[in-house]
Amino acid sequence: MTASKTWDILGLGCVAVDDLLYLDAFPRPDTKHRVRQRQRQCGGLTGNALVAAARLGARCAFGGTLGTDEASQFVLDTFRREGIDVSTVRIVPEARPIRSTILVDQSQHTRTILFDLSGTVPISEDWPTEEVIRCSRVVYVDHYGIDGMIHAAKIAHASGGTVVADLERNEWPRFDELLDLVDHVVVNQAFAYKLTGCGDAKIAAESLWNNKRGAVVVTCGPDGCWWIGDGVSGAVHQAAFAVNVVDTTGCGDIFHGAYAAALVRGLPQAERVRIASAAAAIKATKLGGQQGSPNWDELNAFLANKS
Repeated sequence: MTASKTWDILGLGCVAVDDLLYLDAFPRPDTKHRVRQRQRQCGGLTGNALVAAARLGARCAFGGTLGTDEASQFVLDTFRREGIDVSTVRIVPEARPIRSTILVDQSQHTRTILFDLSGTVPISEDWPTEEVIRCSRVVYVDHYGIDGMIHAAKIAHASGGTVVADLERNEWPRFDELLDLVDHVVVNQAFAYKLTGCGDAKIAAESLWNNKRGAVVVTCGPDGCWWIGDGVSGAVHQAAFAVNVVDTTGCGDIFHGAYAAALVRGLPQAERVRIASAAAAIKATKLGGQQGSPNWDELNAFLANKS
């Protein structure tokens, strides 16, 4: 990948303000439950991934649209604190980030996400600008704003950039066109099964692979992940790292961001997946979607103890 770019990673897509409620157990209907802890963090597929990549040393920018409300300011302040460039953000007064309430069942280590899209503005063909896209080594896309994502991916390819994706849903027109433009497909097990129609993660990874891609990774939570790329003839398994799980919120997003950060470092595919798996495991030991995302020193210390 060429290094003569302003940013390593330009993030497009979902950012959120997450209100996390920690409960002893998921509530039954018509009952009252004590909230053991309450936190507010920045979140979203792209938001969490950008924070993960920035903490691992990548030069990151966010290319979406936010407003002038308190939630938008919370996102902007978080990104600035994490060293993520927000000069590429378009401000439209009535726009909003996604607002989510996340119920975390501390006994089962599960979470239920309730999200509100009102006022949100997806990526479009007129924002971010072509110049911003061309200045990025990796364009990071998700499924929110398919037409804009396709537009950005085409510009990225024309300027020598690479497209990495976090995709979870495919009910929109042109989804297949977007998927075909993605160089590094990193999807969870359930969505891989939906896309391929098969119920085996290894086979699903191989089915999503073609020789135009850089890699395919299918993540399987505590069962690790399967990946194919870098000239391997069949999908390879990466085991999950054993940790004391506190909260799985954002683990997949952190995996994606760490993978993208390892990619711009020029690391081989097996090492990218190992680093991403470690980052997701470390995150699972802390509350919230971003709080546990490690920096480079923390990640290397973790891996040194696992070798």
